[in-house]
Amino acid sequence: MRRSTLHLLRCPSCAAGSLVPDDDAGEPRLVFGPVRCLGCRATWAVHEGLIDLAPERARGKGLQQAMELPWVARSWETYVRPAVDAVLTRGQLDRDSEYVAMRSMLGAPTAPVIDLGCGPGLFLKKLVRDLPSVNVIGVDISRPMIEEAMAQFRELQLAADFVRAEAPPLPFLDACLGGVLASGMVHFVADLETLLAEARRVLKPRGRFVASTYEARGTTRALHQKAGLHPRGEDELRRAAEASGFIRFERIRTGPVLVWSAELP
Repeated sequence: MRRSTLHLLRCPSCAAGSLVPDDDAGEPRLVFGPVRCLGCRATWAVHEGLIDLAPERARGKGLQQAMELPWVARSWETYVRPAVDAVLTRGQLDRDSEYVAMRSMLGAPTAPVIDLGCGPGLFLKKLVRDLPSVNVIGVDISRPMIEEAMAQFRELQLAADFVRAEAPPLPFLDACLGGVLASGMVHFVADLETLLAEARRVLKPRGRFVASTYEARGTTRALHQKAGLHPRGEDELRRAAEASGFIRFERIRTGPVLVWSAELP
């Protein structure tokens, strides 16, 4: 893991302390071993480019639980997500178009960017190539998804750091990021307001939160929630963003799919 990434993180245990290498005798730019919190002294494992900041947790439900399975991670982008999109969004926005829209909304960040809910790394690979001068970090709670992303990055000889963490909260220091990208992630989060409050905390001024999600109407919304999903409409997204202190809410709608962004003042 690059030391520049470690310097962006804060301890998820005490939500205050900075993280430093346990053994500082290695390569000046890289961290290979465990790290510890300067505040509460908690330690966290680092392996290759991955730091694991996720404590043991209750198993998810529905689709979230399925994404903890290695075979789902391996086939996510090729088979599983296209099938899920066909059901949830009627397949009305292809992945290339989604990325183009999100990349445009992200703008030209000069500070680090995180791909929140990066999965096996489809958009993360594109971001690393499109933002060569920016530190791009993949964040996900699913270990199989991150391991699949790391395998693909090794095969393609691309470099990125990965953080395994629950979201919210976000294990980053205040005002340290230039952008948060969350493709197909926010409908897995029950508490959108807390997620946006965390995004506001970690973003620098003019930093942007960019996400894609879908809406469901009427009785179908309750069915989605039983599956552990939380679809939201445009008005709900706008109100949540503005309540969290964001401005310049923008959206692109294609059928039930919403690609949207909001910016810090």
